[in-house]
Amino acid sequence: MEKINFPPLIAELTANSALYNQWYNDAELKYGPLSTLILMSWMVEVVQPIVLETSALNSAPEKVHEVVKALYLESLKLIGSGLAMRYKEEYKSAWLLLMQLPHLVLKFPVKISSLLHDVLSNLHTYAPAKTVVWCQLMKNSSFDIKTIEDFKIAGRIYAWKCGLAHLRGRLKEDFQTLSEELKHTILKNLSEEATGQVFEFRWSTHTIKFEGMHGGFKGSEGFFEHPPKLAQIDEYLFATDSINNYALFADQFGKVLLPANTVDSNYILSNSKPFDSVEKWLGKGKEQIDAHKISSIVTTKDTLAFTLQNSYFIYLFSIANE
Repeated sequence: MEKINFPPLIAELTANSALYNQWYNDAELKYGPLSTLILMSWMVEVVQPIVLETSALNSAPEKVHEVVKALYLESLKLIGSGLAMRYKEEYKSAWLLLMQLPHLVLKFPVKISSLLHDVLSNLHTYAPAKTVVWCQLMKNSSFDIKTIEDFKIAGRIYAWKCGLAHLRGRLKEDFQTLSEELKHTILKNLSEEATGQVFEFRWSTHTIKFEGMHGGFKGSEGFFEHPPKLAQIDEYLFATDSINNYALFADQFGKVLLPANTVDSNYILSNSKPFDSVEKWLGKGKEQIDAHKISSIVTTKDTLAFTLQNSYFIYLFSIANE
C-alpha cells in the first residue's frame, strides 16, 4: 500500500493491519489467490479518493475505520469475483460516483456499496452498454440527492432510462416522494421535454410506430431455442418456446425478458391467441408484415406484440397512449 498517501487512510490501515490482513486471507480462502497489484491499484485509484471526501466531513478515527472497512471488504469481493477486472471501468465509474455523495457514504457505507452492486449487476444483465451512462446521470443529480432513499429512487429511475423496462411499474409512486429540486433534475436528465407524465405512458409517441424487436435464438446470445409464442395473463405479457418462459417488459427506453420459471409453458400456450387482423392497428403498416405467418398476437391499450412462425423474435408496435 506504499502508493497510498492520504494520512487518515494510512493511519487506519496501519493501526488495524492485522484485521485487514485477516480479511485479505479470508477472501483468498473463498476466492483463491488475489492479485495484490490489482488490490493496490483499486485502493489508490478508487478507495482513497472516496475516503478523502468522507474525511473532509468527518475525520474521526472510528468513522474512518467504518468507511474503510466497508469499502475494503466490498473491494475484496469485487476482485475475488473477477468483476473489478472484467468490468473495471464500469465499477470504477460507479464507485467514484460516491465521491459526490460523501454524506451518504458516512451514514451508510455498507448499504450504498451494496446498492451500487445491485444496480450494476442488473445493468450488466439487461443493458450492459449503459453502465457508464447510468453513472453520469447519477453524477448529474448528486447535488440534489440528500438521502439514501433519494439515491435508491434516482438510481432506479435512471436504470429504467438505461433500458430496464421492468422497473417502470413503481416509478410514478416513487417519484412523488422526492423533493421538487430532485424531481426537476431527474426530468431534465430523462429528456428536455419530459414531464411527470413520463411515468404514465409506456411510449413517447401518440401515433402507431414500430418499436423494434426483442428475443433471438439462444445459440446466438438470444433467449429462445424455438420460435416463441406470446400470451397476456392478467396485466403481464409472457413468451415461451415450450422450454424457456419469460415475462416481457417493453417501453420507450428498453425491452427486457425476465425469466418466468414459476409460470408453466403450457399455461402460456393455452392463453396464446392465434393470428388476428392487424389492419385496424397498423393500417398501411400491415403491408410490411406477412400477416399469415403470425403465430401469436397480443394487443393492450398501448402495445401490439406478435411473433412469427419462422422467427425467434418478438415484434413490438406502440398503438396508443390512453
